Amino acid sequence: MPQTHGNGITGASRRQSNNWWAKHSRTASIGATACILGMAFAPLPARGGGFDGFIESPGTEQIIGDREQSVLAPGPASGLPVEHSSTGIMDVGDPVTVSPQEVEQEGFPATTGSDGASEEWHAPPSTSSADGSVSEEIVEPSESVFASDTTGSSWDGWYPVISRPTLPGWGQTPGAINRLLGPAEPRWVTTIDLMMLWQNNIPSRVLYNQYDPALTPPERGPQALNANDAQTAMALGPRIGTIFNLDNVYAIEGNYFQAGLFNGDATSLPIGPLQENNLNGGDYQPVDSAQLFTTAFIQSAELNWRRRTCTPITWIGGFRWVEWNQQMNITEYADGAEIGFFNTATGNNLYGGQGGVDIALWNDNNGPVKVNAVGKAGVFYNNAFQRSSFSDANGPLTAAATADQTAFFGEFGVNSSVRLTSWLSWRLGYSLFWLSGVAVPASQLSTTDLNNPSATTINTNGSALIQGVTTGLEARF
Repeated sequence: MPQTHGNGITGASRRQSNNWWAKHSRTASIGATACILGMAFAPLPARGGGFDGFIESPGTEQIIGDREQSVLAPGPASGLPVEHSSTGIMDVGDPVTVSPQEVEQEGFPATTGSDGASEEWHAPPSTSSADGSVSEEIVEPSESVFASDTTGSSWDGWYPVISRPTLPGWGQTPGAINRLLGPAEPRWVTTIDLMMLWQNNIPSRVLYNQYDPALTPPERGPQALNANDAQTAMALGPRIGTIFNLDNVYAIEGNYFQAGLFNGDATSLPIGPLQENNLNGGDYQPVDSAQLFTTAFIQSAELNWRRRTCTPITWIGGFRWVEWNQQMNITEYADGAEIGFFNTATGNNLYGGQGGVDIALWNDNNGPVKVNAVGKAGVFYNNAFQRSSFSDANGPLTAAATADQTAFFGEFGVNSSVRLTSWLSWRLGYSLFWLSGVAVPASQLSTTDLNNPSATTINTNGSALIQGVTTGLEARF
């Protein structure tokens, strides 16, 4: 690399928007978004009557297999005495404990008294076919049937019992999915959030010092520009999540989010002339001023297995992919003209397993407000790269390096939801993401020698902190 800058500048040295990372991540972003959107909106056609009724309506009892008799009449497996007379009428010897919901399922509407302490069950009339055979027989058992509900209320009296012949599919819950899975209410939970994030904890790296010949060494005067002077503005991005409840204990969760661009800029202090501080292997003649511009982008997709416990804790474990890309441009000026342009781009693709917890901090089932905290973390394989270049009147110089390292990624968040309807809630929360063991542009300036590109290495000891607020909607199906 030349040790002095030219007074002119070619077209290659002018500032250009380097969008390599956008192209690099476009395919992965579209694929991850399509997968999560597919999970998120799969319940909608099912709720609207699609999928041949695969998803049942809320509150339907889960029953597998055929039944040849009423749930109100004891069968041989119950161990209770059952007698069949010549007319086909069942004689119930002992009381049978059933729930009012089971009684209602047999076709007897329930009526609760004004004091809530009694129930009266009314039987539908029996019907006969043209040949005189009874298709449904309503009988009075020889002894009372004891019924109770989950509130502890109970009734003891004479209740009719239905005896049905075997019918194909009788007693089965509609929907192929629900016949394979356990009971769950809701079956689907979908969230869509808007993320408003900031990049913090940008590492310090002095880029320019005041040039003072009286100092030893002469080029190291007071700091004029630092990499962390370019504090980024807020970046926006979507987050889409779906939980599919297999039953009341186990669930599958999928999430995807992206945020960017985290743009920041800074100008050197007006204390020129300025001296470069080991930028890509060179210390050049002084410049009048320098302009710094940085940008960053993050996206992530994950697939998790969730297990609820009898405590407020839900355990989480799964696979995650994270992409963190950054870029830093430095433009140098002398006599009011642009004379040099540095560009350093870094990329990190993290793949690996993670574990975590979802803790219910406030979960009053009878109230409209719920609050939960989520923490997830893991050690990941990181496929990292860096690309550096410098352009002036003499043309461009480039260098690049890659590395396969381990990295850390962690997520923490607190979310609250306010129920708007029986199936829709408004969400408000806070999210924090931490990356460690990643390549960042400022850390590559000292490891890159554009005068000797073959000796260029990559530094993956950087870190990034991203945090902010989120708001959106939660739908339950």
